Amino acid sequence: MKRGLVIGLILTACLLAGCGKTDKKETKETVKEVAKQEVSDYGQLSIKELEVLGADNDEEAMMELANRYDYGSEDCEQDFTEAKKWYESAGEVGNTDALCVLGYYALNGITQDVDLDQAADYFQTAIDAGSERAYVGLARTYLAGYGDEADRPAKAYENINLAYQKGIPVGQYYMAYLLENGIGCAQDYAQAMSIYEQVAELKDLTIYDAYLPNAAATDLGMMYMRGEGVAQDYEEAMKCFKTAAGKDYAMAQYYMGQMFENGFGCDQDYKEALQWYQSAADQDYAPALNQIGYLYYNGFGVETDIDQAIYYQKLAAMQGYAVAQINLGYLFENGIGVEQNYSTALAYYRMAADQDNEGAKEAVVRVLKLMDEKE
Repeated sequence: MKRGLVIGLILTACLLAGCGKTDKKETKETVKEVAKQEVSDYGQLSIKELEVLGADNDEEAMMELANRYDYGSEDCEQDFTEAKKWYESAGEVGNTDALCVLGYYALNGITQDVDLDQAADYFQTAIDAGSERAYVGLARTYLAGYGDEADRPAKAYENINLAYQKGIPVGQYYMAYLLENGIGCAQDYAQAMSIYEQVAELKDLTIYDAYLPNAAATDLGMMYMRGEGVAQDYEEAMKCFKTAAGKDYAMAQYYMGQMFENGFGCDQDYKEALQWYQSAADQDYAPALNQIGYLYYNGFGVETDIDQAIYYQKLAAMQGYAVAQINLGYLFENGIGVEQNYSTALAYYRMAADQDNEGAKEAVVRVLKLMDEKE
């Protein structure tokens, strides 16, 4: 049975105070008493108050705690391990949103190794419990390599379509993605663009879907930039990127940097590009970190600084970004800015090769040959 509380200023002060044995006893009694009352707004409760309710199997308190730790908040730093603990608790009492998040944790390797079987199990359990959002998670699991290779595109489309037909926002977004790329269906740029435009205008979304309008605007910008289904239009692309970048969407900020670095639809401006890359890098967006390293390596918009170039490349490589791993492999292979070290070069190349990067696979063979010749 769910429990909750309405805590006024006096009760909150009592709960958070603690300056003696009497206060401690009163706090303990207060917690027990207020835990029997109803909650008016879980968002107004402190972490400690939520933990009291969460320990008493209050599903909403568990989810509030999980979300705060997952996304970070004023009263706690982002902590995926702590978030997962509360998602698991909520999942055990049947919360389908929690089951979906746990599926994405397994799918993306958050706090654990990537486990597609576990991800599929979580999403299927959520589907069986009535979640329509979970169809998208299961589809993405197929796209990531789950199941028989020949069946993956059709299975992905089948599940996305179920969510799309129900009007689930994330289902709409991924339907546009499948149509744009012709996955499990005929490629249809016009329909993809139309759906992206609709998603970009969505309002009042949940915390899980809040990114969708920015993602859709960014994808629209990329379609204009590449001329997919429309005449190539850099100015329209920049408008789309700027809309999402202004809302602190890292990928859009990265593409704004690309536009200024290459002079697409604007005057080439390395310093302006660096500012956009830095905004994305502040959110640990690996492609932006890599590109800052590239600017420092070449002295574009900044003084040439190999140490800074290597620093940013390493930050990107640590996130598994293959391009940065190859760049570092090249630097160590040739002794550029660092002491030549074939073993280190080989390690970086292998990281990228493990992601099926053909160039990295060729580099691994080349460096192994160099090492044999050196011996």
